[in-house]
Formats: sequence, structure tokens, C-alpha cells
Amino acid sequence: MPVRRIVSASATALALLLSSSTAPWLRVVAPASAQSAPATSAVQPAPAGPGAQATPDGAGAQSAPADSAAAPAPAGFPERPRFAGYLGEQRLPDHKLFLPPPPAAGSALAAADVAVFHDTRKLEGSPRWQLAANDDGVGQKALLEDFSCALGLDVAAAETPALSRVLARSGADLFPVVGAAKDLYQRPRPFLAEQGPLCIMPSEQLAQSGSYPSGHAAAGWLYALLLTEVDPAHAGRIIERGRAFGESRVVCGVHYPSDIEGGRLTATALVAALHGAPEFETDVAAARAELTTLRGSGGVEPVAAACASESATLATPW
Repeated sequence: MPVRRIVSASATALALLLSSSTAPWLRVVAPASAQSAPATSAVQPAPAGPGAQATPDGAGAQSAPADSAAAPAPAGFPERPRFAGYLGEQRLPDHKLFLPPPPAAGSALAAADVAVFHDTRKLEGSPRWQLAANDDGVGQKALLEDFSCALGLDVAAAETPALSRVLARSGADLFPVVGAAKDLYQRPRPFLAEQGPLCIMPSEQLAQSGSYPSGHAAAGWLYALLLTEVDPAHAGRIIERGRAFGESRVVCGVHYPSDIEGGRLTATALVAALHGAPEFETDVAAARAELTTLRGSGGVEPVAAACASESATLATPW
């Protein structure tokens, strides 16, 4: 399957950054005027670079073991995660066993994916559209800010080394599983085949990376599952926000609904495997104690009005 690219002068001028060295999913940084950007119809094939492979919602890269903290950075990434994962390459869940292929072309599921893409274009300019654009960031700080209302606590504004550690190490395990699945399926993103506005300006690197499974959805769901372990009293709200984070990729027009389901399933399989790692259990317990202490010491609460607005926006998937 040929890799395709969007021909756009403005797209090539975008700055591509990693939001955090502990969360290697690519963030597209677009000027404010480009936040509601129509997909261009000038799409043409482009050959992949030598050895280039898809990585979670980002640039081409070579796969690398999650526990290789000293390994060189793959192409397209400034540096590897600073923490090694918990599992090691041999204990990572095999996506070929638990993750089904994306819907086949011409199937009812594929048609439903396309129908949702077109139906969600009507959200352009709405509060849900704005939230989806905000959810494009996947660094640790950005994700913790996204979950602040669900937690009832602005964890991103506090020093939480134990929580940061469990999130970073778990993310290091998730990265190669998602990347391997993207490499295998190489599903083109919806905006390469369909017309409609997008809530972010798609970069050439984003266009070249596989759509299935969604790395953003996997990262958001991973954080949701881990945060419910650390703060089970707020599990319902946390899971709601994790669900919506993945759905934001559909609202933005850069993923199909089945991509989101694949990302969630991948993160779920990983967390199940993580429970077999004693270090993971120890770190989760430390993060839970840390969050309890933070609440007791009067941690910063998120802005109530902003949380009320977010809650209303999340009332329906899209």
C-alpha cells in the first residue's frame, strides 16, 4: 500500500514537537488561524523513506524494545523515553493475538467509519470541536491537565514523582505495541480519502503514519485506566474523560471510530499485562499514597466553571 501525503505549503511549515520525552506520540502544533483547517484535495502518492515505519500517531520510526532505555532514538524522535518500561520486549502483549484487523474495505463496518467521519464534520466550531483540538496534545502534562476535572484536582500543577513514574514507564511499554500494529496494518487516515474540515492542521508526518490503532486513543485510555487505579473514588469521571479523549480524534477527522476501539483495546491488554509486574504494583501503590497526601495537603482544584463546561460537552460522544 503506497504511503500518501498531503501537498500543502502551510503543512510543511508546521513545527513538530514531542509534548514530553516520556510520551512519544507526535503533537502537531498549528497556528491558531489553522485550528479549523479544511483537508486539501491535492493528495498524491509519496514513497516511504528507507526503513521508515509507522509509529503511534507520528513520524516514521524503527521499532525498539520498551526496556532499551539506552537505545538510540528512532528516526523522527528527539530522544527515547527517559524511563524503561516494566515488561521488557518478551513480556509485551502480542497485538497479533488480541487486536483484530481494521474493517475490510467495502465492509459494513468500513462504511460506518466513513459515515461517522462525514457526520462529525458538522461539529466544526462547536465546543466539542474546540475540546478535540485541545486533546491533540499527548505529553504527560497535557494529559494530566485533561484529566484534572475528572480527578477534581489539578495534578499537572503539582509535583507528583511517583505518579509521573508509573505513567512514564507504562507509556514506554505501550509505545512499541501500538507502533508494531500500525506498521502491520498501515491503514490510511480518513482525511486522505474523504473531504471535510479538520480540527488540526495535519502534518505530512501525521498523514504518513498509520491510522489503526490510534496512538492518541491508546495513550488517553492508558492514562484513564492507570488513574482509576490510583484514584478509584473518581473512576467514573476518569473513564468518561478517557473515552472522550479518544473520541476527540474522530471529531478532529484524523481517525475512524474503529481506530479508537483498537487503541483502547491495546491499552487494556497492556494494563492487564502490567499487573504481572511486581514493580508496577509497587509504583501504583506509591502513586496512590502520593495522591492521597496531595489531596490532604490542599492541592489545587481545577476551575469549576471550566469543569462544568467540559461536563456538558462530554454528555454525548459527538
